[in-house]
Amino acid sequence: MRLSKRRGDIVELRDVLDAVGPDMARFAFLLQSIDSRQRIDIDLLTQESAENPVLYVQYAHARIAVLGREAAARGIGRLPIESVDLSVLRHDRESAVIRSLVDLPEVVEDACRSRAPNKVTTWLRDLAARFHGFYHDCPVLRSDLDPAVAQGRLWLVKGTRIGLGTGIDLLGVSAPNAM
Repeated sequence: MRLSKRRGDIVELRDVLDAVGPDMARFAFLLQSIDSRQRIDIDLLTQESAENPVLYVQYAHARIAVLGREAAARGIGRLPIESVDLSVLRHDRESAVIRSLVDLPEVVEDACRSRAPNKVTTWLRDLAARFHGFYHDCPVLRSDLDPAVAQGRLWLVKGTRIGLGTGIDLLGVSAPNAM
């Protein structure tokens, strides 16, 4: 719907909340710079697909929770971090996730300093995309996996869950453990 201030066209926030819910609305508003004209695609936000930016990020978090439950069901636990050799994480997908996680403190500091929460939202979308790629290409719980690699990947998954949870919490959006 194209709005016009001159004609007095408006869409009330309550209508947006009724249409998509608070998580979707909050995330959609925080995708954009506060200095830009706010555009919300209600059709996109009501889709249950990877195109929906909110569900894409929340699904990454839920996927990690499912991995944790599956590991527990199989009796697979993470060794203490001090005893795990993380240098075995050499796959391009692993490196991409690690690079995103390393950027989190700087992204949060920059977002706070410049009053631009959209930087956290952008980082979350990037991390979710990198995690989904990692999940697709780098098995974590496969029985024939080298134990050192499996332990490194378990810790990478844990770090990703912490990063996603932190970013999602900063934005005030829910982080579901199942979808």
